[in-house]
Amino acid sequence: MKKAYIILGFLLALASTSCNDFLDVHPKGEKVEDDIFKDSQGFEDAIYGVYGHMADNKLYGMDLVWGITEILSQNLSSDNPELVALSKYDYKTNESLRQRFTKIWTAAYTNIGYTNNVLKNLNKKSPEDLPLYDVYKGEMLAARAMLHFDLLRIFASTDRSKQGIPYVKTFDFSVKPFSSVGECIDFVISDLTEAEKLLENMETMAYPRDDTQYLRFNRWRETHLNLYAVQALLARVYWYTGDNANAAIYAQKVINSQKFPLVDVTEIQTYLAGVLSPKETIFGLYSTTYLDFTTEYLYTWQSYKSYAPFDNESGSNYMLPWTAIYSMDITPTMQDFRKTHFRQQAKSPAKCLKLVDYLTIENNNSPARPELISGISLIHSSEMYLIAADALLEDNYDLAFKYFNDEITSRGLTPLSNNETLTSERIYNEFRKELFCEGQQWFNMKRLKRDIISNAENRIIPASEDIYVIPIPEEEFEYRPETDQKK
Repeated sequence: MKKAYIILGFLLALASTSCNDFLDVHPKGEKVEDDIFKDSQGFEDAIYGVYGHMADNKLYGMDLVWGITEILSQNLSSDNPELVALSKYDYKTNESLRQRFTKIWTAAYTNIGYTNNVLKNLNKKSPEDLPLYDVYKGEMLAARAMLHFDLLRIFASTDRSKQGIPYVKTFDFSVKPFSSVGECIDFVISDLTEAEKLLENMETMAYPRDDTQYLRFNRWRETHLNLYAVQALLARVYWYTGDNANAAIYAQKVINSQKFPLVDVTEIQTYLAGVLSPKETIFGLYSTTYLDFTTEYLYTWQSYKSYAPFDNESGSNYMLPWTAIYSMDITPTMQDFRKTHFRQQAKSPAKCLKLVDYLTIENNNSPARPELISGISLIHSSEMYLIAADALLEDNYDLAFKYFNDEITSRGLTPLSNNETLTSERIYNEFRKELFCEGQQWFNMKRLKRDIISNAENRIIPASEDIYVIPIPEEEFEYRPETDQKK
């Protein structure tokens, strides 16, 4: 991993130099790049570098999971002025917040550049040169698609005809044009579909996990964009765009693989707490720094810095505190084991420790579960059950009913009886509970154009694109021709 980060730093240096400087160093840089990509080891180190950068706090190490989107969805709060502005959807007046958006945008496109550099160099090779050629290419296409898709969900409308983002497929310094939302979605699906074809005959992931029999790169496949992660991403993309038929197909591909069984109630409290679940995690990122970020922002209380779920314990009267979310659709006798993700002390802010490895923190930072992979679980199987349930609700109610009951019973809830009716609203409520603190609720609200129950302002805010579309950083338009300016 250390070697991978050195390579990553070199690529970043190339990406950040001016055009003139780049021309000056290019002959030397080209030789170094040839050395890096001369064999399988070099490609694998570069790919590990891509995953390492994805775990950065400006991307999936914080902001694209709970750092930004959980504030937007009104699940978490913070006294930090930039996050107070974010919670009120004031995207333009707080300079610190605007710079934070710029850092997300820049970090994502920088990493897209890394993926494209790997793909460019793969095009100089063949499967005869690299035994895992299809795996390398499939994973990098999937990484490129995932990063673009999440940028699109943040910075663009859901209207296919409107301006989207630049979809970058090459590693060079030319300014890439904006594509429409619909074109971007088509590019994402194209990249993921190609990745699926490349990976389907090469995937080694099994359940129970058995990494001892594989060569290094084929171990710990849950830390790679493996075949099932690609299929799960396709389920997300199709569901987000309203294509329920394909969303159901791909969610069921993951479920029917039987490689990601739902955890039982005895595992709920800690199955994602700073680790990748050996059962449910379809894709996550190995990270040695994630513990520090979650300790600093989610575990240790610091005014003007920490994140906390909205709650009324200290005398507040929020419209939808976390306790109200978990009280939806249940009777007083039901027990939802996900409530153990929260730590509540009288007259003190609540903590959501769902993604925090507090076992290690409270063990004097000595790894409490060294047998598990430390890091960030980004896609896990319960989401696939809920996507399948929602996508099948109208066309195959019985199967939707089954998937929903499978998911809620694994969380400790009583299954729906045949006398009860499963509705899209009930699935929506369950999705919010299940994905709390994982960054997906905001995109579900946006997908459905839901009015916002604002805890920050104690009012209902009508859905609008002014709220659901975060402005693209102004820096992106500074050097563009007039024909390619912000619309």
